[in-house]
Amino acid sequence: MRHIQFAIDTERMTAISHPKRKLRAFFGAPEARRLIRTLMSCAISYAAARLAALPEGYWALITTLVIVTQPSLTQAVDTARDQIIGACIGAVVGVLGIVAMERGAPPLAVFTVALLPLAALSAKRPAFRLACVTLVIVVLIPAGPGLPFERPLHRVLEILIGAASAFVVSAVWPNRAIKAAHRSVANTLMTLGQLIGLYLSGEQDEARAMRLEARSMDAQKALDDALKEAEREHIIVLVQNRRSDAIDKAAPFLRRLHSDALFLAKAVSRLDSETCASRLGDTGRTLQALFETLASVLASTRQDEAKLAHVRASVNQLKHTLSMHEPSHGAQEVAQFVVGLIVADVDALVSTIYPPKEQSA
Repeated sequence: MRHIQFAIDTERMTAISHPKRKLRAFFGAPEARRLIRTLMSCAISYAAARLAALPEGYWALITTLVIVTQPSLTQAVDTARDQIIGACIGAVVGVLGIVAMERGAPPLAVFTVALLPLAALSAKRPAFRLACVTLVIVVLIPAGPGLPFERPLHRVLEILIGAASAFVVSAVWPNRAIKAAHRSVANTLMTLGQLIGLYLSGEQDEARAMRLEARSMDAQKALDDALKEAEREHIIVLVQNRRSDAIDKAAPFLRRLHSDALFLAKAVSRLDSETCASRLGDTGRTLQALFETLASVLASTRQDEAKLAHVRASVNQLKHTLSMHEPSHGAQEVAQFVVGLIVADVDALVSTIYPPKEQSA
């Protein structure tokens, strides 16, 4: 009876947990963080517009929503810039229109003449279409009590408040998924460095090698999950360096380095321990130190120039050392060839995520 009751309870728990998994897949932690981020941005924007006593503060909310829901940092920055520039252009043209109307020009004629250059600008640069919207608000919509030139100023202030509110929330709630991706890349590199160092040391520890291989695979899987979560989060992050979100480019290089390590294991398996340790042991220790330094660089979203320079110097030194090796034959030649592949892949990884200044300029 106990077995039957246990089976029934298990089925019930499975039936309950299955909809929960579906719900998390549809609306999980990334979507919840994005929802809270949007609500926080709107609350700050609304409060700031009320404190500034802006009569049309809803435009600040509209601007906040347009910016905070952009799918990437680059698009968010571009959108905020275009919103501000468009509002400023429309406000300036609107002020000129108000001056003309104050001197007796009919509003519709003023609007028609002013709209022509702004429409041409929007046709050339669609991102500046807010200039036309601002012109409509300033020229055609009847102004309330007060000076006629207040509305253009209010329009620009509302855009600035909306953009600022979106970035304030981004500052207090940074991108957790990207940080997790950086940690996963660092864990993969640390593990691969230990694995390569183990193979080149000549030690015959298959159990440890299998654990390191499994740990590397787990870290790469965690990286894939973190990048998928970051894509779902659509989080705006502060610009901390020139490659703030280039960590996604590390995944193919990590897979290649993992394959290199497995290839190296087959090559050194044909060498006896003493020969492997004497001929390749120093190279293995140097490679492990290189992987550890690179892992510490990629573990953070901030770029450490000193450590990065050390990584590049170590890669160049390894290339020089490998080029100076005496020609060998058999398994040792294959092992040295694989070591060369590993160094080349590390160099490609560094150059991709941290391109030289002359390339990134």
